[in-house]
Amino acid sequence: MFKIKSLDILFIFFIFIVLSLGTWQVFRLNSKSQLISDLENNLKRNSIDFNVDIDKEYTKVLLKKKNLKSKIFLYHLNKGEIGFKVIVPYEVNSSLLVLVDKGWIRKDKINSIKNSLLNDDIIEGYTKKIREKKLFTPKNNIKEDFLYSVEIDSLKKSLNKNIYPLLIIQTSKTKKDIVPNDYHVGLSNNHLQYAITWYGLALFTIIFFLYYRRKF
Repeated sequence: MFKIKSLDILFIFFIFIVLSLGTWQVFRLNSKSQLISDLENNLKRNSIDFNVDIDKEYTKVLLKKKNLKSKIFLYHLNKGEIGFKVIVPYEVNSSLLVLVDKGWIRKDKINSIKNSLLNDDIIEGYTKKIREKKLFTPKNNIKEDFLYSVEIDSLKKSLNKNIYPLLIIQTSKTKKDIVPNDYHVGLSNNHLQYAITWYGLALFTIIFFLYYRRKF
């Protein structure tokens, strides 16, 4: 007669949990795939004139505003090469600025644009959230010319203005030494690998459980 032992219950409970995690990853895979598809479709639409009511990421915009002539250089690797993202504040109105990511520049080219004007008549690009500083990202040093992350609160104080919550990723060409940005949805979707891992663990546990039951 088949008797259920306490260890059997533990095995069954563990298998149920692992299968549930695998199934949840499948749902996450589908929802993330749909989100990425929607955002990519946004980037295929025509650009609209920028306004402060835009609150969605990956909205294509046209911006025609005055820049502050100041520049923020953000450490950024590009294909393994050290360089900087060039970020320029533009005046939306007397109290609000929007930050524009104009592209990437090599470290040895930075002096060529440090004191030069970046006068774009019309900027074309798309909106993107300003990401919070990651756990292991070094702290910014206000005495240095270069930053490791965009910190809104400190920029508000230094520029004495509010900051529009979305970054504009410029895709139109600018100064020759700056490598322009591409239209790119920077969201990873690794949920298929996670689902396979959880289902694989469940299968291994089931095989081990059946072997254990036959043996004992």
